[in-house]
Amino acid sequence: MTTRYIIIGAGAVGVTLAAELQRAGREVLLIARGGQLAALRAGTLRYARPDATRTLSLPVAGGPAEVTLAEGDILVLTTKTQDADPVLADWAWRPARSPDGSWRAAAAVIPVITVQNGLDAERAALRRFTTVFGGVLLVAAGYVAAGEVAATGWPAVGIAWLGAYPQGGHPLLAGVAADFTAAGFLTHVTPEILPVKAAKLTVSVTFALAALYRPGPLRDRAAALLAGEARDILTASGLGVADLADDAAGERSQIAPRPTAGPQYTGNSTAQSLTRAAPVETDFLNGEIVLAARLLGRAAPANFAVAERVHRALREGTPAGSLDDADLLTTLPQLAPGHLTAASSRG
Repeated sequence: MTTRYIIIGAGAVGVTLAAELQRAGREVLLIARGGQLAALRAGTLRYARPDATRTLSLPVAGGPAEVTLAEGDILVLTTKTQDADPVLADWAWRPARSPDGSWRAAAAVIPVITVQNGLDAERAALRRFTTVFGGVLLVAAGYVAAGEVAATGWPAVGIAWLGAYPQGGHPLLAGVAADFTAAGFLTHVTPEILPVKAAKLTVSVTFALAALYRPGPLRDRAAALLAGEARDILTASGLGVADLADDAAGERSQIAPRPTAGPQYTGNSTAQSLTRAAPVETDFLNGEIVLAARLLGRAAPANFAVAERVHRALREGTPAGSLDDADLLTTLPQLAPGHLTAASSRG
């Protein structure tokens, strides 16, 4: 049975994955909306890689009402985390044709791969779908503008971890991993995807800093504070945190961003959202740590403060990367010289 990857979300990651799977000879269908849908239907979407910029010709649909599902399809959710739940609800109960001609709900017979930052998308998927694969992607890909995407990692596109959620194995994973590898991802299959998701979250909580503040030593210290607080809370919650540096030893040099002749990578997902005045993932990144802390009867003051500052910046139209160290010290007074603080506090 031929696998068709239905990639739901035509942002930077979705376009990159669809383009590279298609290049590797796999069947894909990209689900898009707005300007991306218009560009794809017109055949004008530009996809930039360090070796070339090309115009994509990808099968595309505007939503599940335009798609006839069948066993053998695999859904890949590449929306932002905050959009995951309603999108999963929209697809889960659509009919899917079985080889014998009967129809079942998609949630019963079609796997879904979730590659969102944070820990929420997998939970939302498992409420509905029988088979859920969690994914972690390290990929330098940017939505530059409607109709323009850049993926600048080179020579590999990115690094991927895949695993059955919440844990264990599945006979389909080897084939999916082979397809991702053919598409240019350095791919790992793991029996424990949650520690990998948690490790990525300790990185993702720093996205807000890069979106708000200019680079510098103080921002680096703030990143260490946020990541440390996140690791402390996740560990206290009983969630193991993988060592991605060890897991991907020797591989990061193969996905280092390089310039392209076309659209350029424009920073992490939070920075891209702030630039476009679009909803941000912060509530599912820093907010995930705040939630985990409160469930323990604790607090995550650094992550809460940064989440608050991101939403204020979005409300006020603050340009991405425009704030200075003085603002950062106001947001995180723990960084001031001589200020004593723990990574997280009780209460």
